[in-house]
Amino acid sequence: MDDASSPPSAAKPPLPDNTRWTGAKAAAFLKLLARSGKVAASARAVGMSRQAAYRLRDRAPQFAALWKRAMAEAEAQRASARRTRKAVHPLLARTPQPPESDASAGQR
Repeated sequence: MDDASSPPSAAKPPLPDNTRWTGAKAAAFLKLLARSGKVAASARAVGMSRQAAYRLRDRAPQFAALWKRAMAEAEAQRASARRTRKAVHPLLARTPQPPESDASAGQR
């Protein structure tokens, strides 16, 4: 059977290559890392492993610098959230007035 007599097959689009970092994957990973500070979750979200992310960081100095900045941003967001949780709402910060006793209420 030659190529001319074989039935035409529908060309399937190639599957995405999840084994390599692309610029888009790296950018998305760094954006997620800056939000969460979680390497494994950020890597999984872009279809890569935590180990692959660390390997890329080890071999790409520019990526490593951006990673460091993303982690600093995530830590700043966590610190801000901690400060917000510790802050007391102004209405709750007021000192409560002690209830009047029955004896003092009758003297008015």
